Amino acid sequence: MKHFVFCLFFFALLPNISHGDEGGDLFPPGFLQAAPQNEGWVALPRGRPFRSLLSDPRDLKLGLRKNSRGSIEGDIGAYRSVAGWKGQFHDEETIFHTGIEATAYFDMKREGSKFPLQSSDGLIGIYGEAMRGLWLYQLRYTHISAHLSDGLYGLRSRIVYTRETLSLRVARQISFVRAYLGYHFLVHTVPVLPRHSAQIGAYAIFPWNWNSLHPYLGADLRVKGEEEGTTYNLVAGLALVGTTGAPPIRLSLAYLNGHDPRGQFYNERLKKFSAGLDLDF
Repeated sequence: MKHFVFCLFFFALLPNISHGDEGGDLFPPGFLQAAPQNEGWVALPRGRPFRSLLSDPRDLKLGLRKNSRGSIEGDIGAYRSVAGWKGQFHDEETIFHTGIEATAYFDMKREGSKFPLQSSDGLIGIYGEAMRGLWLYQLRYTHISAHLSDGLYGLRSRIVYTRETLSLRVARQISFVRAYLGYHFLVHTVPVLPRHSAQIGAYAIFPWNWNSLHPYLGADLRVKGEEEGTTYNLVAGLALVGTTGAPPIRLSLAYLNGHDPRGQFYNERLKKFSAGLDLDF
């Protein structure tokens, strides 16, 4: 299982670091935006308008991290915009995309020379999102399910965990800071949980750099019902920002306090530090 996970990570990473898909200078270095496209409707546009929020611990990314609980975390995500439109909306240039995305979240525990997989969460969804000036808008519909894996079979009981979520997020670029708000509604959930949750956060990729390394800092707060509680995530580190427009690679340090983001452990509280590499989309 260890080799399978690392192979998935490598092949998912390769196409994203081999070329850039961004253009323009509307945002500061490190903040990705949709690639230039022609006016009107286009098929399979490059990039996407609403890029990953690096302070959100469950947003779309590729990542490999070691945490203070002795586990190795792996995120393997991908997306593809299927259709896009560019034009004037209320006298402001606007880019709109719709597409599909998917992410797998893995948690592994080292046992000698082996890394048995403890749990895996799989997400797939569709999105519609727009960039209008310095404002970003996103509407997503996602399905996620969570499963225990071979490393925990016989050690604890599994639960049925599945949900579909409708999410609306709005972000605003303010100099080298991106602030955002989110509202999430559980269309369907097992186990039954309160349906409404809110999200607020911001992150900064600072303009100072050392050989293309930019310091960054961010925070994310997710407010849910009592069963899942309130969770906050703090991140800091260095972002390697290239000149081709490819997604930055981040050397990250994070602190999460709240309920476990893994579905099989959603009602358990934890505090953890993690450090590793992340690539946002």
